[in-house]
Amino acid sequence: MGFFSTLGSKLSSAAHAIGQKAKSVASKVKKGADVVGKVAKGVAAVSGTLAAGAAMIGLEPVAAVLGGVAAGSKLVEGASALVSKGAGAVATVGGAVDSAASVADHGAHAIQNIRKGNIARGGKEIVKAVDAGEAVQKRGKELRKQIERKQK
Repeated sequence: MGFFSTLGSKLSSAAHAIGQKAKSVASKVKKGADVVGKVAKGVAAVSGTLAAGAAMIGLEPVAAVLGGVAAGSKLVEGASALVSKGAGAVATVGGAVDSAASVADHGAHAIQNIRKGNIARGGKEIVKAVDAGEAVQKRGKELRKQIERKQK
């Protein structure tokens, strides 16, 4: 293997690893943010109800504190929704990077197999590269849609 083939293989492997790690971390962050959002929504609902009850029986200071808790919980719920959406976008980018690395890797294997005279194996690698390329295109479209939604 030549210098550039080895370098390309190393870069492809590194991109693949980064893509996998980004998807994994983003998935965990998204799940955590979703849980925080659900808890905050529940806290906001309960404290809002308690604030209304406290105001009805004449405990305005308690109602004010509970109303503040409800407002703070709504703020946390909104922030967690933003974090969750951002993590989803990172996961999409990570998947695209991973798929792009896969295209490069399969392409390199196809070239190696064809050079060695293994035309059938080279053809199979080309098919895998095309499939991975289609996955990159799909993830790119998903990311574009997410960006377009945020711009509106």
